[in-house]
Amino acid sequence: MASNLLLTTAVFFTGAAFSQTGKVEVSFEPGIEGVLGGYTAKALEDEPQGFRVQICTESGNNARDLANGQKASFYTKYEGKKAYLEWESPNFKVRVGDFKNRLEATLYWKQLSEDFPASYVVMDEIKLYKQND
Repeated sequence: MASNLLLTTAVFFTGAAFSQTGKVEVSFEPGIEGVLGGYTAKALEDEPQGFRVQICTESGNNARDLANGQKASFYTKYEGKKAYLEWESPNFKVRVGDFKNRLEATLYWKQLSEDFPASYVVMDEIKLYKQND
């Protein structure tokens, strides 16, 4: 048993001692760089799927006014996140935030849930903003 452990340890450290370091070079077929460049540019233009917190859904004669009131209420209580008024027949919806994953959206929803008890996390197209370098 001890000899197996000693042998395993010796093999591990021998491999680690002779590990290689270096540089990896990637080459493409002619013209592929143009295709990849177009693909990444298109990906940056499209709005990716992500998550938002929906704080209200209103329908009826004064639905737009009610939804705008909820949006204004959100802006007076919370800073740092954008609110979006969306129309999806027959409802006006107010959704807030642009979250890349459900966990971020859920953590933010927990902050909002006391002021907006009917709120919940939804999947939506989000806006990603470039950081200034």
